[in-house]
This record gives sequence, C-alpha cells and structure tokens, in this order.
Amino acid sequence: MSPPPAAVIEPSLGVLPDAAPSVIRDTQLRRQAFLAVIMAAMCIGFSAPLVRLADAGPAAIGFWRLFFALGPAMVWAYAEHRALVRHARRAGVTALRPSLRQVLLAMLAGLFFGADLIVFHKGLALTSTANALLLGNLAVVFVFVFGWLILRERPTRGLLIALVLALTGTLIIIGSSALGGGQAGSRPVSVTGDVLCVGAALAYASYMLATRAVRRAGRGDAVPLGGGMVSLVASATGALVCLGWAVASGETLIPQSLQGLLAVIGLGLIAHATGQGLATFALGRLPAGVISVVLLLQIVVGTTLAALLFGEFPSLVVLLGGLLVVAGVTTARPN
Repeated sequence: MSPPPAAVIEPSLGVLPDAAPSVIRDTQLRRQAFLAVIMAAMCIGFSAPLVRLADAGPAAIGFWRLFFALGPAMVWAYAEHRALVRHARRAGVTALRPSLRQVLLAMLAGLFFGADLIVFHKGLALTSTANALLLGNLAVVFVFVFGWLILRERPTRGLLIALVLALTGTLIIIGSSALGGGQAGSRPVSVTGDVLCVGAALAYASYMLATRAVRRAGRGDAVPLGGGMVSLVASATGALVCLGWAVASGETLIPQSLQGLLAVIGLGLIAHATGQGLATFALGRLPAGVISVVLLLQIVVGTTLAALLFGEFPSLVVLLGGLLVVAGVTTARPN
C-alpha cells in the first residue's frame, strides 16, 4: 500500500520560521526528491511478493512488518524530537508535550492501518498480485468519497469522473475473477479475495482520514505531533492490532523458514521503513499529486515481480480494468 499522505508526515513546529533556500538549491532538492519517490515506489512494490514468500499467517505477517519497522521509526521520532527541542529553545517555547487527543488519533490511525494489513494480506492469499495491487490503490478515491459523504464536501466533476472510471475498472476486475475460470497464470483468483482487497482500500482510506485529523488536532497546539512520532505511535498500535488478531484466530505466528523470516524483515525494512522514508523525503519538496501518481509505479513493480517469481501473468481483461482503475485514481489525486 501507499505511504501516509503529505499532510500526515510533514513534521512542523508552527512557531518556527522556515529558511528560504536558493533557486539552485531548490532545483537540486526537487531532482533528488523525484529520484527518491521513484525509489520509494520500487521499495513499496516489493510488498506483495514478500508477503507471498512469508510463511506465517496474514495478521502475523502484518505484525512482523510493523515490528521490524519500529526501530527506524524510533530513530526518526528521536531525531525529530531533538530538532524540535533545539528550535523551540531558540523560539522561546517551553511546552513540547503533545495533547492526549493527538496521541489517541494517532492510535486510531494505527488501528485502521493494522486492519488494512490484515485484510489486504488475507485478500492477497485469495487472488492475484495484480488484482490485489490494483484494487488496493482505490484508497485515494475512497478518501474523496468519504469527504463527500461524511464531511459534506461538494464533489467536483473530476471526482465524479474518477469514481466512474475506478468503479468500472473494479467491476471488470471482480467480474473477471467470477467468470474467468478462477485462475490468473499459476495463481487462483476469487471474488472473495478481490472484495477483501477493496475492503483493505477502505481501511487505508480511514487511516488517511485519521492521520489528517492528527494534524488538525495539532493546529491549535504549540507543538503539532510530528511525522516521526505519528509513525511510531501508529506503527506500534497497528502491530498490537495484528498480533492480537493473529493470536485470537490461531494463526502461525513465527515464520517457518529462513525465507519467511527474511521476507518479513524485508517487509519491515524495505517496503515499510525505506519506502515510506523516501516518500517522506520527497513529500516536503514535490507536490503531493505528483508523488502520488509516481507511486503508482508500485503496481508495475509488484506485478512484474509476481510474473517473474510466481508465474502470475494478468489477463487482458484485468489489464483493461487496471488501466481504468489507475486512470480513476490519477484523476482523483490532487495536482
């Protein structure tokens, strides 16, 4: 899945002025950011293949993924805190404690993110990698739908076009699973798996809205909750959610082979920590819409790896539906 949106992970301290970089320096940073977001998409694209290689339960895989990402998150949060303290001293700010509401909202975000991992991993076990990645990236469209239905934000013409394209592509993909013989290359597919991946997109959209709420909660505080601490709290909460579900459902908790262990370590360090970290670097220097579109490269990376490693070759019908889904997601994303 995609990393957190820009509104979530940009650390800031409202009372502190930002230094204005030179034009040349700004151009260099933008080039670096563009390369970073391409690398981020490649790292995130390893998620689905690594989940296939991890021989543990779906929720257990989510737990290990978040567990191995906690170390980098702690380093990020600590470095961020030290920077905030240093700048706060210069600005004469003494209170650096986040509000209880901010922490609770970050925990709610982690709950939704843990649910996203559980449902996505379950869906991935029942359908093809291409179907799972295409349907999982509907989250951005759902964010706009929630804004329309819950926040009463008036839908734009672009949103309506995005909905038509994305939902048409979704119906084509799910219909292909129902009528196409239940096979995609060497991987069985099912409507149940496709629907679960759509559910994962809904859970991730809820995570995005919850993390936006974290930033809103910090607007009136002297110290908004920074991206590093949001990531740490959300990851820790999500890990507990996944662990609790895995234990309650009797899943296999420990990877059964060296391959499985390396796969979950890779999920934590490559797909989650590195992919998210590179996207975080880019989000401060490029428009969120540009980054979001480039991150769709993860679909190409994931499906290509699945074809090479597992012989999963999507059908022409799925490719057609996928093009409509990508077109819908691209149309829905902000410029």
